[in-house]
Amino acid sequence: MSAIETLSQNILPIFYTVVVIIILAIIAKVIITREKAKERKDLAEMRLKSKKLDMEKKERHIEKLKEASMVLKDEEKQKLDKIERDKAVLARRSIALMNEMEERMQRLERGSENAKLLSTMKDVKRAERELFGKED
Repeated sequence: MSAIETLSQNILPIFYTVVVIIILAIIAKVIITREKAKERKDLAEMRLKSKKLDMEKKERHIEKLKEASMVLKDEEKQKLDKIERDKAVLARRSIALMNEMEERMQRLERGSENAKLLSTMKDVKRAERELFGKED
C-alpha cells in the first residue's frame, strides 16, 4: 500500500480529527474569554468597594473633625476661623497673581508675534522695492 492509498482510506478520520481539534480550540477560546471577563468584573467590583470604603473613611474623618470642633473653646474657634480666612485671602491672591502672570505671558506672546510680523512686513516691502521700484 502506498502513502496515497493510506491517506485516501484515512481521509475521513483525519478530517474528523481536525474538526474536533478546531472545535476544542474554539471552546477553549470561549472559556478563556469568559474567565477574563469575569476577572475584569471582579476587579471592577473590588475597585468600587475600595472607593466606597475610602469615601466612608473620609466621611468618618469629617464627622470626627466636626465633633472635635464642637468641644473647642471660643478662642480656639476664633483662631481656626482666622487661619481659614487667611487661607482664603492667600488663595485669592494666588489666583490673582496667576491671572496676572497669564495675561502678561499672553501680552508677551502677542508682542513677540507682532514684532515678527513687523519684521516680515519690512522684508516684504524691501523685496517689493527691489522688484518693482518705489511703490507703497
